[in-house]
Amino acid sequence: MHVISKYLLALFFFLSVEAMSQPLSIGVRGHVVQLEIFSLFAHPGEKLRLGLSSYDVGELQLWLDDAIFGEPGDGSWSIMAPLTPGLYTLQLRRNSSNQLTRINLFVGHSIGASQEEINGYQLGPPPPGSPLRPAFYIQPKIYFEVSEENADTQISPHFTLRQFLCKQESDATKYLTIREPLLFLLEELVTAVQEAGYPVETFGIISGYRTSRYNEKIGNVPNSRHVYGDALDFYVDLDGDGAMDDLNGDGKNNAADVDLLFEIVESVRRQEQSLPMGGMGRYYQAPHHGGFVHVDTRGYTARW
Repeated sequence: MHVISKYLLALFFFLSVEAMSQPLSIGVRGHVVQLEIFSLFAHPGEKLRLGLSSYDVGELQLWLDDAIFGEPGDGSWSIMAPLTPGLYTLQLRRNSSNQLTRINLFVGHSIGASQEEINGYQLGPPPPGSPLRPAFYIQPKIYFEVSEENADTQISPHFTLRQFLCKQESDATKYLTIREPLLFLLEELVTAVQEAGYPVETFGIISGYRTSRYNEKIGNVPNSRHVYGDALDFYVDLDGDGAMDDLNGDGKNNAADVDLLFEIVESVRRQEQSLPMGGMGRYYQAPHHGGFVHVDTRGYTARW
């Protein structure tokens, strides 16, 4: 075989393997994700649309258990969430390349506007909202059960459901609310921190979701984004000691490390205009916590 032909054949094989290893590019709630695993959080019976304009939908199959799920359309796939709350695992496959993306579909429990508990788990009063920005402070109305069976489910490549649980003590089964845009943002931040030279597999987490009851107990503002399920307080913890690492290598764990992490996050949000808009804050070491960075996807820019 001619040397060039051998080269082209090898290149074709390499590119084919690369294509097979790449997850599918999917539009979810106005954002495009390309992750081997991600999650959708839905009301019972909610209609959802997966954007698939990059592909011939005829090449795709979406499976729930052993059956085709949903309906293909023009550049999309439409599904209706099951009526029974729980965790459903979907598999979206491209037949021509065997590309595969796993979708965890969490179907939640809907609550009433004034409801303060769910199956014995105390949520507290609804957050007050904002008359100035009502569209960005909509009361959460769907909560997802977190059991020992599903707590360690990967909801994206680098995060599990357990990591977002409220620290509120309770004998009842715990619930949380969470929004997909937060996961899109966090996966981008993991990549950025890795590219900056810190080989994280996930982040150390101070706080994810908080019930309004717990949020009040720790003295935070009633409209904290943590109550709305789209915020995370996190740090880099490669050595596993439960505190921010010495990121700048000066032999100290101090405010400079928080500033460095904040600058990485700010750079991502500045450069990646497609990411969901939201807040960012830096918090330095205090008696009850090490330093950390806050991010949220509230829908408008805020910095502190």
